[in-house]
Amino acid sequence: MSNRPIADHDTPDPWIIASPFQRDLFYLTFTLGNRIEIWSSSSIESFHDRNPSIRKSTIWQPPGGSPWSADIWAPELHFLFGTWYIYAAAAQPGQGNPSHRTIVLRSSNPSDPLDRAAWHFEGPLKGLPHDQWSIDATVFSPDPGLSSHSPDGRGGYPDDQRRWYIVYSGWPLGDHSDTQQDLFIANLRSPLEAHPQSLQCISRAELPWERPENGRRGVNEGPSWVDIAPTAQSPGWRGIVYSAHGSWTSEYKLAVVQYTGGPQDDCCNPALWRKRQHPLLVSDKAAGGPFGPGHASFVPSPYNDGAVFCIYHGTEREDEGWANRKGRVLCLQPNCFTDQSATMCCAYTVCGPVQGGMMPGQVGGQHAHGHHGQSSNQYPGQHGQNQSQVPVQQGHGSAGRQGGLDKYTAEIEKRIPQQYQGYFNKAKKFFK
Repeated sequence: MSNRPIADHDTPDPWIIASPFQRDLFYLTFTLGNRIEIWSSSSIESFHDRNPSIRKSTIWQPPGGSPWSADIWAPELHFLFGTWYIYAAAAQPGQGNPSHRTIVLRSSNPSDPLDRAAWHFEGPLKGLPHDQWSIDATVFSPDPGLSSHSPDGRGGYPDDQRRWYIVYSGWPLGDHSDTQQDLFIANLRSPLEAHPQSLQCISRAELPWERPENGRRGVNEGPSWVDIAPTAQSPGWRGIVYSAHGSWTSEYKLAVVQYTGGPQDDCCNPALWRKRQHPLLVSDKAAGGPFGPGHASFVPSPYNDGAVFCIYHGTEREDEGWANRKGRVLCLQPNCFTDQSATMCCAYTVCGPVQGGMMPGQVGGQHAHGHHGQSSNQYPGQHGQNQSQVPVQQGHGSAGRQGGLDKYTAEIEKRIPQQYQGYFNKAKKFFK
């Protein structure tokens, strides 16, 4: 994938889902603040205005001052039980951030989620604590073939509802200090209601790299379920990818908490979730950007190769705050998510070993990438114990880029483990 911005406009908190009915059709929604839009495109990497396949629809824009019309954040589009739903966070006008709750919209048109007239506002999700701040809700099923990304378009059946869950970022119960965001899970009775007694916390923002403002705050948010089926080459991986640290900083990053339960286990059991002690994806000033990778969604690769497309937002320059956050796409292999894999840099360099601090300049998950977004591809990430120092191409423009690229790729090739040589040989044609 190119790792270039997928749109001409800011697309913070990008959520992309493949159409359950039509091949090569993707839907995008993202934070706009006062409304929810859905865009469609034939390319997961191009929602640009120049793309003739683009369609855009404002499916919900509540009147200013009406209930739940303020600060509408992080909408997600899901196809469940033959129906399109949107989960988002919204606040009450005049009541500020503490009033954020999870809201739900439902469409009566299963064939076209861009049909504005079909959407109906259902209100806050029932069953969650009425006094708990909640944002960034996502829904998933651990059962094979029941994900809202299911290619057969079923998205599950009503008799499978006991196996559907919602995960969201919330303040600890009874804590209104606005200094701690953790990940909570609940079983869904229906797409519109959670089971109150099932609520549990599965990830607390306690690690130093999860805590901005010198540790004063803890942030776990933007959860997204990833389910990579096992293959002959990989044991697969299942769990939640979430965002940590401050979304307004360049230290924003992706991290993972793995689901270790079996087919009959209850996902609401906190003992079945294991947090990796180092991040999944970060930025590095030495690599030249993008910066602050966070709030990702994931689409399974259509090539049955066990990979997933990771759509995250990042800024082009350091310390841009909440400005200029644009969606980009990386391709990640299953081994990128394991406890043994090193932290990756969103500029396609590995930023640290399995143990210890950051060491920019190591090559692992993907090859180096300048901040102007030159075309690139990927090869599977090396495990930390197999990595060695390789110079990273740091050019920020086209001049001189190709001059050192052949030497650079040759250096990478020498250090790739034998089992990954085939992937790299296929990808070399993109290193130009």
